[in-house]
Amino acid sequence: MKHKYFSYSLILVLLLATSGCKKILEEQPRTSFTPSFFTTTDGLQGGIAGIYSSFRGFWGTQIFTQLFNTGTDESKRGSAADVTHWFTYNNPSIKSNTDDYLGFWNTMYIDINTANGILQYGADADIPAATKTQLLAQAKFLRGFCYFYLVTTFGQVPLHTTFNTSASAADAPAPLADVYAQIIKDFTEAAADLSPTPAANNGKIATKATALYLLAKTHLWRGWSSVAQPTDFTVAYTTAKDLIDNKATYGLNLLPFFPSVFKEGNEYSSEVLMVVDHTRDLKYGQNNSPGSGGGGAGANQSNFFWRPTYTNINANYPATGGSNMTVRDPANGRPYQRIRPNTRYVLDQAFANRATDSRYDGTFQTVWLSNSVANSVRGTTGVTTPRGTLINQVDTSIWMRDRLVTPAERAAFKGVMFEPEHLTGATVPYTTAFYPSMRKWDDSTRVDMNDYSDRPYILFRFADLYLIAAEAAFKGGGTPQQAADMINVLRTRAALKANQTPAEYAAAVLAQQVTPAQITLDFILDERSREFFAEDTRWWDLARTKKLVDRVQAWNSEGAAGVQPFNMLRPIPQTQINLVTEGPTFPQNPGYQ
Repeated sequence: MKHKYFSYSLILVLLLATSGCKKILEEQPRTSFTPSFFTTTDGLQGGIAGIYSSFRGFWGTQIFTQLFNTGTDESKRGSAADVTHWFTYNNPSIKSNTDDYLGFWNTMYIDINTANGILQYGADADIPAATKTQLLAQAKFLRGFCYFYLVTTFGQVPLHTTFNTSASAADAPAPLADVYAQIIKDFTEAAADLSPTPAANNGKIATKATALYLLAKTHLWRGWSSVAQPTDFTVAYTTAKDLIDNKATYGLNLLPFFPSVFKEGNEYSSEVLMVVDHTRDLKYGQNNSPGSGGGGAGANQSNFFWRPTYTNINANYPATGGSNMTVRDPANGRPYQRIRPNTRYVLDQAFANRATDSRYDGTFQTVWLSNSVANSVRGTTGVTTPRGTLINQVDTSIWMRDRLVTPAERAAFKGVMFEPEHLTGATVPYTTAFYPSMRKWDDSTRVDMNDYSDRPYILFRFADLYLIAAEAAFKGGGTPQQAADMINVLRTRAALKANQTPAEYAAAVLAQQVTPAQITLDFILDERSREFFAEDTRWWDLARTKKLVDRVQAWNSEGAAGVQPFNMLRPIPQTQINLVTEGPTFPQNPGYQ
């Protein structure tokens, strides 16, 4: 978040989990907490701010983004991918790289300890009661948040609810039931005290609605788990449905047009429940400091990772020679090529209904305009191809088609048209470097083409409540009709496309509706792809629903041979296991030993 106080706990994160933090520590040399610190205004506010700030080291960063988007039905390796063993489920390599998740693990536990200190000693703080209530509720929410991500990533994990001021060489995972019970307790109590709507100038910090959202999602997760309670799916459904029914109370609602959800400037819209804020101001953001997300930077570079090398497509492509038709500029972004869409799944399954569903167009950039130099003036002469001379900012130079094209279409188009590589007969196919670009995190306001983004990273959206409710209803917490009703709300919104006539919109709405008989778990997962593609949720969705192996084997040729059921949990970092030298050996998750 963009806070006006220094993130004290972030200093500790940097001290323990990164290098290169000397300058920050010199500016504010606090490397440990005492209980009395949490009885002060600075202690409570600084602790809360520090936990929020630490999230910048993950969402929107390079390694974290790949760790939680790779090895699914949605994505494959780009030509410059890191941590490639997670794309392919090369389990021997994974077993020797279990510390890929160490930064995430460490930071979550540092944040939990900070929250524990606030909750254990904050009641004695000499500040107004109403302010204290809100800060303690934030701490409960944030502790629940951290444990939610730990348990859904690693399974059984240590459970600590008291403030720890000294190192210990003993630790052990808690029973799974106890971890889930604590998360549910934290979210329930936080929801009782948090404000219904965000306070002025606080961005999208947790509110009552955010806590209830994660409470519903926790019940959904537990309902799928080995410690499920009979009422979990019912509670997940009713909690999500109550939030939907009372959306006006919380200032929440779907935006009417799907592509506008990710339009720059809409990060605090009525659809957004929580963001990870970013800023270029090092006083608040530390965006140039080393992050703790597996070695990635704390800067938000989400606008780079899915971007192809559009700058390397020359006028004669696929032959060599000729000038590049589109050069790198801030609007088109930096081509990192870390991740690419798995176009067989994307085009043939998830987004197959592109004619009446706006979510494909709202998710992917498929055309690039000619620009012979960065920031070309509209109307100036661009590059000459074998089919004609391009006009800058007028003619399309690159078009990632979603189908095969005819020779006549190709001859009539001055630029270069690509075709999906999985289609038989593709003459200019997508490659690991050339493919449709995921556009949700685009940032055209950057001064330099290589600048990171200061857009807030959208973490939770109101739309997810409809799919939580649908999944819970499908699993017995409601009826098939209720599941279809929830999904149809999103599909009705998706029917709205740019430049439609009222008649076209009405026809699209009708075509988008689904019946209870059509609702299956695979359909719900496809709907999740349509709605949340590349929003750092996919591996978790497949792990929760036990569909990871089936879906990867069905759709992803890279990971099909390697994926195993044990990959539905991530490995405990080996460093954590090695540090436990007293008492029983800390266990590794099955399959990673």
